[in-house]
Amino acid sequence: MLRGSGLAGLALGTVAVEPAAGTGPDAQDARRYSRRLPAGWTYPVAERLLPFGHGVMSGDPLAHRVVLWTRITIPDRRGWDATLVPDPQGIRRVRVRWRIATDPALRHVVRRGEVVTDARRDWTVKVDADRLPSATTLYYAFEALGWRSPIGRTRTAPSITDPVRALTVAHVACTSWWHDVFNSYDRIGDRRDLDLVTHAGDHVYDNSGGHPASRFWKGQRGWDTDIDNADWSTVAQARRRYALYYADPALIRAHHAAPFAIMADQHDYDPGLRGEQVTLTTEQAGSVLFEWTPIRPPIPDGSGRFPPSPGPDRNLPIPRGRDALYSYRVLPFGRTADVVLIDVRRFAGVEGQESQVLGDAQWAWLERTLLASKKRGVRHRVVVNQVNLSQLRAFNLPFAEQLSQAFGLDLNAPEGEIYTTGWGGHPAERTRLFRFLREHRIIDNVVLSGDSHGFFGSDLVEDSQAPSYEPLTGGGLLGAVGVEMVGSTMGRPGGQDVIAEELYFAETGGSRGAAFTDAATYDARHRPAALAPTLALEEAAKVANPNLRYFNWKAEYGHSLVHLRTDRAVIECWQTPQRTRSDEARLLAQFESMIGRPHLAPVADAEPVRGPDRGRLAPAARVTRVRRR
Repeated sequence: MLRGSGLAGLALGTVAVEPAAGTGPDAQDARRYSRRLPAGWTYPVAERLLPFGHGVMSGDPLAHRVVLWTRITIPDRRGWDATLVPDPQGIRRVRVRWRIATDPALRHVVRRGEVVTDARRDWTVKVDADRLPSATTLYYAFEALGWRSPIGRTRTAPSITDPVRALTVAHVACTSWWHDVFNSYDRIGDRRDLDLVTHAGDHVYDNSGGHPASRFWKGQRGWDTDIDNADWSTVAQARRRYALYYADPALIRAHHAAPFAIMADQHDYDPGLRGEQVTLTTEQAGSVLFEWTPIRPPIPDGSGRFPPSPGPDRNLPIPRGRDALYSYRVLPFGRTADVVLIDVRRFAGVEGQESQVLGDAQWAWLERTLLASKKRGVRHRVVVNQVNLSQLRAFNLPFAEQLSQAFGLDLNAPEGEIYTTGWGGHPAERTRLFRFLREHRIIDNVVLSGDSHGFFGSDLVEDSQAPSYEPLTGGGLLGAVGVEMVGSTMGRPGGQDVIAEELYFAETGGSRGAAFTDAATYDARHRPAALAPTLALEEAAKVANPNLRYFNWKAEYGHSLVHLRTDRAVIECWQTPQRTRSDEARLLAQFESMIGRPHLAPVADAEPVRGPDRGRLAPAARVTRVRRR
């Protein structure tokens, strides 16, 4: 059995607080505040970072703005639920100062402000720092209750006039706390060349799923009953799930290293149920997502536009109700790229609308966005998309029933497509998009997707058969209008693991969840037995889908890197160990796609690419006392 909360390295004991100087309510709260965790406290938190027990984070950079995030944790013996304890330690609100500077010591400050947080937003802080220099690496921190937070590192996007010719993007998807110790996040935290981290969804899962566990939270009692493993069912439990993830030291390190751009998938928005009763709505789950992430909320009118910054002394408002469903948006990165985040989940299947994947308002926004990108002379479009855009036609599928249940596949689907979610369920709409791209000569597109729990690399073509498409070059009568890489996962089971689980259950007479606490036996016996059918599956898929240039559904989990240059995009697939903390990372594959001739061409004798150095990493995560005179 493999155990470990992953938090022990951060929980270094309690620290007595020295009174902060000054008078008034804020100074009184600082003197009152204690970092000591009460007896029986179970709320996931990085104890040595209190009151900033989930670190800091930034996201959705624009040329002169970036969102800065943190959360204030105030331990209280009455419990951790902000809906039940709105005044932990007698504190009803916290004044939080922030600053952002051009140096890690925070001496050369370019913007600062002060906001207030309270239990109504789960003590989160979310600032839209504006009037910043473009294409600049910046460092930021918060102060509250007599303490200064760890220092985070972020970077603004280049403006259209900045002479930036290269961008480096890390891409992740389907990140499961229970099934991976987040070594990929640690490797992302190592890099000095990152401009952005994109996430294609299932950023935080609503449940553990009962798959073989790499770790579980201290005191867990079962995969389907414990509060930190089972389906969330209340706003408080959804918030706690983010706390579980954000207390992880590797994720904290990645958050501190670079800005994130997140497009939520279905698990991030899944409602809570008790029997037939809905106890947490999709809209409420969406509000928690906006509370706990640096997603910049668009104006909730379908236009995808952003409102102006509310200024340095106000938090970004948290969207509530239907407003919390809107998160499709575009982040311009000068002439090098537009990062376009689309949503195939929230606006699909609306009766009477032509677009059954995006909805008509989002479709119109996407067309405007793509045409504007071309008009500005932008070289690349990086499209963050939750579910495979490229077709996946039927092929010989070992363990077909089990795989179809796990991934929503339909072996009898119309037109031979086995994916029925999103684009696969509406192939005519995919064709409509590809024709639009071809007609307007917008073909230098890199689509970064998720959901399929493996590396799926494809040329984007309407018809993958000759003479429409030629797989050696990406050409043909029609040819490709871009390339796609479905990022793997951090631990959520892919094809090999789905087969291995079925072998395990057949041998033990168990049911789903039986292997949750028996990963050692599972890894030693059942994963190897599942390798041969997985390899056969991969080969059959590539034969049936000539445009599927790379397919890795083995238990090799990790992340992707995209290096954008003036003449090409270089895409790398990286694998990191799943069960134990490790500094290892293995380059599985590397591809090039040339400007004007999109095609996933494998690079022989590949060497890892490094982008331009973006400056010093953030200092090691620690908090310091604030002494005021």
